[in-house]
Amino acid sequence: MTVTARPDTRFTYREVALHDRLREVRREVGTKTALLHGDRRITYAELDAATDRLAGALARRGVAPGDRVTIFMPNSIEFVLAFYATLKAGGVVNPINAQSKEREVRFQIEDSRAKAVLVHEALWPVIQPIAHELAGARLVVSTGADATGATRFDDLVAEGGSAPGVQVSMDDLAALPYTSGTTGFPKGVMLTHRNLTANQQQFFAAVPVRRDDVFLNVLPFFHIYALNLLMSGAISLGATQIAMSRFDMVEYLTLLEKHRATVCFIVPPIVLGLAANPEVDKHDLSSVRFFFSGAAPLAPEPARRLIARVGRPIIQGYGLTETSPVTHANPVDAAILESIGPAITGTEDRIVDLDTGTRDLGAGEVGELAVRGPQVMRGYWNGTGAEQPVTDDTAAVLRDGWLFTGDVGRKDANGYVFIVDRKKEFIKYKGFGVGPAEVEAVLCEHPAVADAGVIGKPDEEAGEIPKAFVQLRAGATATADELIAFVKSRIADYKRVREVEFIEKVPRTASGKILRRELLEKERAKTSG
Repeated sequence: MTVTARPDTRFTYREVALHDRLREVRREVGTKTALLHGDRRITYAELDAATDRLAGALARRGVAPGDRVTIFMPNSIEFVLAFYATLKAGGVVNPINAQSKEREVRFQIEDSRAKAVLVHEALWPVIQPIAHELAGARLVVSTGADATGATRFDDLVAEGGSAPGVQVSMDDLAALPYTSGTTGFPKGVMLTHRNLTANQQQFFAAVPVRRDDVFLNVLPFFHIYALNLLMSGAISLGATQIAMSRFDMVEYLTLLEKHRATVCFIVPPIVLGLAANPEVDKHDLSSVRFFFSGAAPLAPEPARRLIARVGRPIIQGYGLTETSPVTHANPVDAAILESIGPAITGTEDRIVDLDTGTRDLGAGEVGELAVRGPQVMRGYWNGTGAEQPVTDDTAAVLRDGWLFTGDVGRKDANGYVFIVDRKKEFIKYKGFGVGPAEVEAVLCEHPAVADAGVIGKPDEEAGEIPKAFVQLRAGATATADELIAFVKSRIADYKRVREVEFIEKVPRTASGKILRRELLEKERAKTSG
């Protein structure tokens, strides 16, 4: 069955849920390798059968349609099994960043009201101390044999039986990833089956991926970029993917050469490494058709050096968790490195004035980027378990069907969009959003800290690093290293403060809002001086 997404997007896509698409692909290429991770390999037939068994086991233990199932795992075969089994059981996938610490994990599990938590043995030490506190999570499952008190993942997969045969609507929730949103605190993004499948098909129409491709997937599956476009995208295509749990340059290049990878989806720090690392010259990269960079702004010069070095094009794209994620991508044969490209098929975009967001601007004028299409989220999760979005946060970004991205840019006469700044306050560290308010809250837990303001400081390798301006309590003392270590022990590593500067008073408005613009200007003045 086909449907037209919306009259104003002029895009027709197949209405098929991702887990149903897996079943189709199994019938088409069942014996083909779907995923290879380390020395483990799984075919499409094995993947479909294993996720049927796991879905049945979850259903028998109380996971019902609409229930959230938290997946706390690094890239692995188990992650893929957990993703598709959750969808087959009618559940909602709630992925957690594998770098998260106890407080972050507890918050997301409790806020999402997860019924089950599926955790990898490597991350069990994070879950174990708080497992007894997760009252809403009736089922805690771990890979490996040493997770005392948890059900064993392999035992569930090995159970006999079939998937529960749940019928889902395309407008039912499928995923609930968390993002910093506009306030800086983690916020659940409500993505439906329609959002995910439509965006996959939009992406396939914009970027020339195909069934005979070999994906080299190192980007984290918990991130929407990899979750929907790479991990499950490769499966929807019937392609083969090579998964890596973490990035290592030598391993990455070795796997690329060994398996003759054809498409490489990366982020700007990897572009920088590939452009400069002498290890690249020791490997044959001729199988690669193109590189695709997303999740953070791409610096043109490292990209040009990589193109000159390997003789392969680099495509830059753009998206948000709220858009499943992609909205823009450069054509392979007409890419502009400084641009995120034109809107992809079925997506409308506008540049609107920064003050009111109601006036469309012309070519070359700078304003906020707004987008509309079938991939746009339902709204932000309200934390109650009901599937109605929280009103205020959602209304701040969704207006009359348009998502206001918070990114500032301009569009040329050919429709190519150039991002020039961000209206949002969150920091982009290596493609991951860091909410300054969350980091500030942790800093202010330190007994010596009276107040703190966090900004993103430009960094060639990471894009931005979190820098804190700290106001100490009267008579208190603390060193920068002490505060950096304090934050590092409490939140995910990518969020931690990289620099601390002590100031007399953190600037705030009369209503108490931090004047980050003043902190940014202070940092710029220091750099320019």
